[in-house]
Amino acid sequence: MNLNYYNTFILIAEDSSADHGEIPQTKRATKTIGEIQFELLNGHDYEYTQEQVLFETHMRHKGISEVNRAEERNAFFAKNQACMRTSPLGKRYGWGLHFNEDGYVKLVAVDSPEYRNLAGKEEITITRAMKSKR
Repeated sequence: MNLNYYNTFILIAEDSSADHGEIPQTKRATKTIGEIQFELLNGHDYEYTQEQVLFETHMRHKGISEVNRAEERNAFFAKNQACMRTSPLGKRYGWGLHFNEDGYVKLVAVDSPEYRNLAGKEEITITRAMKSKR
């Protein structure tokens, strides 16, 4: 099973109020999904696939030991998983997600020239992050 996107740009959600790429920061004791995903992707352009981001976020968010990694990976992908369109990065924090032809992702701030360029490309699939409200 392959859950990765290829040649795709995920725009921020239609109902997002973000006008720039914001670093997720909360005052919670444990890191949020958005904080973990930002740490994984910021400065690591095209190093991770969607599957890798989703699974690594799960491991860190739940505090699962590396000893159980292989077993946990099988259990994690045995169930349906929400894709990166549901990420808080695109829903709230103003980050587009560009997936290259090999399925690796890069963060792109909504206020950047690169975002505008990617949003206008006809040779890639353009989609949006999911709305926060129905």
